[in-house]
Amino acid sequence: MDRQAYLMDMRINGKLKGKNAAFVFLKNNIGRIYNEGQSDFILSEKDHKLFFQKLSPIFHVLKPKGDFELPISRFKSYKYERKNYVAKLTLFDKHGFFIEIWFQTGLKETYSTERNIMFLIKELEVEYGIIKDDGGIDEQEGNDNIGEKSN
Repeated sequence: MDRQAYLMDMRINGKLKGKNAAFVFLKNNIGRIYNEGQSDFILSEKDHKLFFQKLSPIFHVLKPKGDFELPISRFKSYKYERKNYVAKLTLFDKHGFFIEIWFQTGLKETYSTERNIMFLIKELEVEYGIIKDDGGIDEQEGNDNIGEKSN
C-alpha cells in the first residue's frame, strides 16, 4: 500500500490523530526531546499539539505503544534544512532542547509530506508565533522549494 492510500485508510478508520499528516523519521539525538533510536512516524497537528504515531519498521503498521505528543507551546523557534532527497525540520524549545524531524523529499510519493510540512511551518509561525532560526530556513520558503533540490 502506498503512503497516500495508507493515510486515506487511517482517516477513514479514524486512526489519524491530527491534520496535515506527514511521514517522518526521528533519530536519537543530543536535543534530549526524543531519545528512542531511529523510528518512523506519522506526524500530525491538532489542538495545539504535535502527534507522533509510530510505525513498525517492516510493514509500517501502527505501533500505538510508541506514540507520543508534544505541546506546540513548548517551542520557540525552528530551522529547516534540505539536501538532496532528505530534509530536516528542527524545533527548539525554550530550555535549549530540540527535536529533529527528518523526512524524504524529491519523489512523487513524498510530495504530500513535503507540502504538509510546509503547511505546518506556516501554522507554527502564524498561529503559534514560532520564529525561524536566523541560521535556518533556505532562502526560498514555503511551496516555492517543494520538489527542487538545494545546492
